Amino acid sequence: MSSRVSPFLQGAFTPLYTERTAHRLPVKGRIPPELDGLFTQIGGNPVAPPRRRGAEDYSWFSQDGMVCGIRLRDGRAEWFRNRWIRSRRVCRSLGESRPPGPRRFFTDVVNTNVVCHGGLLLALVETGCLPVRLSETLDTVEYSDLGGGLPIGITAHPKTDPVSGELFALAYSPLHTSADYLVITAEGTIRKTERIPLGGRPMMHDIALTEKHVVLFDLPVRFHLGQAARGRFPFRWDGRHQARIGLLPREGGAGSLRWFSIAPCFVFHAVNATEENGVVRIYALRYPKMFDGTSQDPFAYGACMLWEWTIDPATGKVTERQLDDHQQELPRIDPRRIGRPFRHCYGISAREQGLSTYEPEVLLKHDFARERTEERAFPRGSVPTEPVFVPRAGNGAAEDDGWILHFRIDALHHESDLVVLDARDFTGPPVATVRLPVRVPFGFHSNWIPDAELDAVGAGLGPPR
Repeated sequence: MSSRVSPFLQGAFTPLYTERTAHRLPVKGRIPPELDGLFTQIGGNPVAPPRRRGAEDYSWFSQDGMVCGIRLRDGRAEWFRNRWIRSRRVCRSLGESRPPGPRRFFTDVVNTNVVCHGGLLLALVETGCLPVRLSETLDTVEYSDLGGGLPIGITAHPKTDPVSGELFALAYSPLHTSADYLVITAEGTIRKTERIPLGGRPMMHDIALTEKHVVLFDLPVRFHLGQAARGRFPFRWDGRHQARIGLLPREGGAGSLRWFSIAPCFVFHAVNATEENGVVRIYALRYPKMFDGTSQDPFAYGACMLWEWTIDPATGKVTERQLDDHQQELPRIDPRRIGRPFRHCYGISAREQGLSTYEPEVLLKHDFARERTEERAFPRGSVPTEPVFVPRAGNGAAEDDGWILHFRIDALHHESDLVVLDARDFTGPPVATVRLPVRVPFGFHSNWIPDAELDAVGAGLGPPR
């Protein structure tokens, strides 16, 4: 067994083994008063130091979830909190009682994303376990099946339509060879469920949305029972499987789903999808291969690049092309442009090609109209996390009129900040920097929860439980 310490146990990924609460955080600069809400990050963080620290034994992807959050209001950083999701393992370690609610899977670890919808703040994972309902202060409330309507856990990246306010999601489990397509109303009730046969057990981390279709990715990363039985990360590359993209009409059923073959690849994250005159364009970050057993570092399989797939359902023609040569991940856009034409996309990158995903040192801003990319570089040892775009209020605001929020991790001095950037002055000085009381580990995903949505969470709104 290798004695080398996993890269996911050191540097910016070094786990945090305590929960903290701090109030009235120090601020350099000025927090825009329009930023009234909660900035969150969730990721894998073990509740206790792993007994086996070898690179082959530690999987960042299967660790218990830790949610970190900072509340902004009236130009102040009111509080910071970090909390573990109360899984069986966490409760056993902390000597606490398990939270209520069904799990529907043999593991109840939830660690991948946080969404707020219909008065519920939900932590998500795609293993099949149900979401975890959080309080507005990030404490675990319960495991939730949304009032009985959710058969299994939903994928980590449901999409909210900016016009209807409905949430479009895919619920699946690696134990099943089918998935459930769900439409959840703005009030949080499930109005549509359709069973989608898959003929296998693919990892389906993300979906995309157009004005008329839901876009599905069925790619060669598949669930491997033998790996799961040995307690290892259970998904592996299967080169025998034909990579394909599915187009499902929003109001359609399984019979209306069409699959289109593409070259072998893997996609963790879609950027967006658009539709014009029946032609669908899908923008996503493409890996040439993933999880073939040689490494748990995604960038070990080749650089992840921005690609476009164009599908004409009338002719069945599919074209594929690379749009940019930056190695990158964690793409974000203006949430008002989901499923609609868009111009800007943000993400993280590395200063040099070939560096691992645990060494990002650059933020990117793509401008598709001008076909250019701005880079915001950081000093060595200073690691930016997922950049979240928060639009300025008002329907007349331009697509990049708003702010970029992200955590910055100083891996050398074990410090972290919340950084607020002016999205239109992407390479300029920060608008504000908030010093955090602990070094926040690099996580999976970050999100911004506006004040109005937090009020609904605090009021206990949402569907009956």
